Amino acid sequence: MDHPAPWMKYVEAKALDEQANLRNLPVVGSDGEKLGTVDGFIIDEASARPYHVVVNAGGWFTHKRFLVPIGHVSLEGSTLTADLTKDRVKRFPGFDKSEFERLSADDLNRMNAELATACCADGVTIVATAWETGDHYRAPVWWKETYYRFPAGDRRG
Repeated sequence: MDHPAPWMKYVEAKALDEQANLRNLPVVGSDGEKLGTVDGFIIDEASARPYHVVVNAGGWFTHKRFLVPIGHVSLEGSTLTADLTKDRVKRFPGFDKSEFERLSADDLNRMNAELATACCADGVTIVATAWETGDHYRAPVWWKETYYRFPAGDRRG
């Protein structure tokens, strides 16, 4: 089965342009606690716009990697700071980059809903926003589209 969102791609931070300088960048929460390091990004291949930061949490998280919606992080010097606490992030579903390409549309919607609920809901049911809308995915001012340039042969459409 084809990926239901073929425009959405996991890209390792080391595959970005050198000027991005985001590989293994520390990610901290609003409480000052270290959440992990930048592992990569979920990017719209056509526009090079990021939608999620893939964070490698190392040993403290039950899953080694998790997603943080790009609208919840800011670049402050040489650190990405999330507007979320470590306790909040512990509720996030894990992220398996090898499984991402095989997710169905229902799986993607479920993942998005779980992440939105864990991220922003305090005991209330919320409707998850679409991948391409909402504050979760507002384009960061610190990201440059030149950070991601895929090989010409990989262009879709």
